[in-house]
Amino acid sequence: MSDPVEQLELFFHPRGVAVIGASSNPAKLSHGVVRNLKEHGYRGAIYPVNPKGGEILGLRVYPSILEVPDPIDLAVIMVRAQAVPDAVRDCGERGLKVVIVITGGFREAGPQGAELERSLKTIAEQYGMRLIGPNCVGVMDTHVPIDTTFIAEMPAPGPIGFASHSGAIVGGTVDWAISMGVGYSRIISLGNQVDVSISDGLLLLDHDPHTKVINLYAEGIPNGRRFVETAAGIYRRKPIVMTKAGRTAAGTRAVASHTGALAGAGKAYAAACHRAGILMANSLQEQNDIAMALAHQPLPKGPRVVLLTNAGGPAALAADALDDWGLALADLQPETKAKLKEVTPHGAQLDNPVDMLGGPRAEMYEAALKILADDPGVDMMLAIFVPQAITPVNDVAKHIVAAAQASDKPVAACLVGGVSIPEAVHILHAGGVPFYQDPSRAGRALAGLWEYARLRERPDITPQPLTDVDREAAARLLREAWTAQGAGFVDAEVAAQVVAAYGVRVPFSGLAATVEEAVALAEKAGYPVAAKLIAPGVVHKADVGGLALGLADAEAVRAAFERLTDGRAEAKVMIQAMAPRGTEVILGAQRDPQFGPLLMFGMGGIYVEVMRDVAFRLAPIAAADAREMIGETAVGKILAGVRGQPPADVEAVVETLQRIGQLVADFPAIAELDINPLIVGAAGEGAWAVDVRLRLDREP
Repeated sequence: MSDPVEQLELFFHPRGVAVIGASSNPAKLSHGVVRNLKEHGYRGAIYPVNPKGGEILGLRVYPSILEVPDPIDLAVIMVRAQAVPDAVRDCGERGLKVVIVITGGFREAGPQGAELERSLKTIAEQYGMRLIGPNCVGVMDTHVPIDTTFIAEMPAPGPIGFASHSGAIVGGTVDWAISMGVGYSRIISLGNQVDVSISDGLLLLDHDPHTKVINLYAEGIPNGRRFVETAAGIYRRKPIVMTKAGRTAAGTRAVASHTGALAGAGKAYAAACHRAGILMANSLQEQNDIAMALAHQPLPKGPRVVLLTNAGGPAALAADALDDWGLALADLQPETKAKLKEVTPHGAQLDNPVDMLGGPRAEMYEAALKILADDPGVDMMLAIFVPQAITPVNDVAKHIVAAAQASDKPVAACLVGGVSIPEAVHILHAGGVPFYQDPSRAGRALAGLWEYARLRERPDITPQPLTDVDREAAARLLREAWTAQGAGFVDAEVAAQVVAAYGVRVPFSGLAATVEEAVALAEKAGYPVAAKLIAPGVVHKADVGGLALGLADAEAVRAAFERLTDGRAEAKVMIQAMAPRGTEVILGAQRDPQFGPLLMFGMGGIYVEVMRDVAFRLAPIAAADAREMIGETAVGKILAGVRGQPPADVEAVVETLQRIGQLVADFPAIAELDINPLIVGAAGEGAWAVDVRLRLDREP
């Protein structure tokens, strides 16, 4: 098939499904798959396959997939791991274009399993098949409907799509959704992603007209750049909410650059989500909370929230959560308060939070919410109710739903309780009002609405390649450095020349092996100059006293040379023109194994790893994104001008970020790069890369 999504759609729209390894034993998982296909509404042909033949649930059992008649498009394979390659090959011979391998015991089981798994990929490619799994639980679509899993039940049809690395997470999510009355569209268990990956899952959920919100659970992300590019092409149409396991490093590796010390799996993941337009969730619960709001409520025009409650404590918790997530309590207009007085109990608190005290009637929630929705200073509404003996909680839920359905502003509900609220929760969800048992969860969900509203309207941050760089010169310098020394940090002078080839301004410098060479270089640079120790094993010069600044004459240069090289047989000294005064920042890059080159910007100097005032982005980077990156840091605010100080040349920093981003994107051999400090002059004066460190880990 020429259209890859058309082929992938066969997982959800097959004319017939074969279950290879189907069992007549109701206790076997393969029996559960046949049962779900039959009982959960699939309208196509169902073909159990087992050499024993016979009948399962009234369906004829075929001894081989090769004997299954048309129509058939999909096979679900549930035989032992060693037999799976032959089963996949038989599917290819039968002409199938999609297969799901539920069987486990592959990569997760060790080296032999990994080799077996690779054979599945080879066979699938040979026959032009797409393969989900192995080690997964299958797929379901509540709207088709089709259920190829062995999970006991299927959620109600709804607008939330879910692709998950983990089958267990799928099972737990389905169980939760059924208990809460939350509807799902498509659910995809990806397993080991030997072929169909989380990027393909994104395409399938984007292609589905019933999916309005995409939820993702990921452990590994094969081809991180493809994933980012795929998501970036989707997020303005459909919000993507993601939970990822493994955001922190399971172990640490030795790194020599500041960037390497500060970066990590979590930083790269956050930078990737930023570029991709993905909302990050810290837990499955948080992910589902945000998705419910996005699936059913309109986007807000601002961050101002009003709280309508019958209890002060939950409202106080909600207010704290709103502040934590960057939202604000709305200021109500006098006419709004006057109208509220007519529909709320005597003595009600009519500021925000609007506290109707302990015994409001259920219809008061609807009346008050409609008044609050008309206030131009209100962007979102959160209705909070603590059940009590007087007011039926189900009636409160019905009136909240009525008000929400009449409003073009988002409404969420928080019912603080347990035994008395299950039916009310289903009333809310059936009416499209997201429910949260904890006020803090409600605050996070509303923040997700506002975050996505801004994300969808942000300018395009797709980087464009720079053309005014000397790639050939940089390539030559890097090849020569590799030939001379192999992997490791290159000569500091060479590192400076490499970034200069990409248009980064560096002060005049040179390497001196003798005192007289040092003096000659200083005369050429013009006093004052700096002297820097260049010696094997010395990366951070300040740590070993390897710097001498502001040397005003030849005598000072001689003294500095002698001090810096004392006792170091292979030492050299870099003589460098002193850069003008300015603000010191750090700019760096490191290569992440999943997402590629990662840029860092932050406060420079010797305390960078202590202060940790840094921001990260994927490289290369667009100018608008570089400005936002700078603005996220405290030093970025200093550069903009504070306490009467004039602004620094922020645009020079933006340009430097773009140039370094292009450099590390062009040369995958650059494993780490630091510019510390980059000295930034006043607005219009530019910036100077004073100290450049660059490490190669492969041949350029």
